[in-house]
Amino acid sequence: MHRKLVTLRIRHAILDAKIERESRRPHTDTLRLTALKKLRLRLKEEITRLEREFFRKPAARNGVVTA
Repeated sequence: MHRKLVTLRIRHAILDAKIERESRRPHTDTLRLTALKKLRLRLKEEITRLEREFFRKPAARNGVVTA
């Protein structure tokens, strides 16, 4: 799962760069920019979901948390 997180973070960074380049163009393609932003958001949501699973603490039992 760690490898997948790293891959998703790299893809997210690449999209950040593409969004930055597109937004700096004199004639920004708003449809492309919107599509890139939506894809970046989906990646961020997936990253967040996987991080929660990866770093989740064990469930408490009878009010006692085990480490």
